[in-house]
Amino acid sequence: MEFTALMLQPSGPKAGTPAAAAPAQPAAPTGAAQGAPPAAGGGQPPPQMGILGSPLFFILLFLPFIFIMWRRNKRETEARAKLKKGDKVVAGGLVGEVVDVDERIAKVKIAPGVTVQVLASALAPFEAAAPAAGAKDAKDAKDKDKSGDKPAKAATAESK
Repeated sequence: MEFTALMLQPSGPKAGTPAAAAPAQPAAPTGAAQGAPPAAGGGQPPPQMGILGSPLFFILLFLPFIFIMWRRNKRETEARAKLKKGDKVVAGGLVGEVVDVDERIAKVKIAPGVTVQVLASALAPFEAAAPAAGAKDAKDAKDKDKSGDKPAKAATAESK
């Protein structure tokens, strides 16, 4: 038995293949009567899921992804709606300051005297990365070394 890609239903073998020469149904047992129904579970293939089950499976498979994309789009739209003049934004990798925002187009100042027009849908609020805690501790240690304090004294004082 072979499944076609588009119909997802069983189809018979193609003409001219070795499987086509085989008989479609097995011969009836010699002791069986001609008009009698086949024995239970004997010649019947197991029931298969029809075409209605297949789309339902794909809908259930893609539903979480569609929901996640919808929520992300909603958050981005709300963030763009909150943008106002003077906000720092990223537009296509360029970081700048919003000069004017329209429904479709936004003017972004990327350098003194340089203003570009970009699609408002391409804007994202610019959030500067916060320095890591380890980098701050290392900077403090360097400052203490320069001032003449020894880090060992500071460590012993903190542990008391």
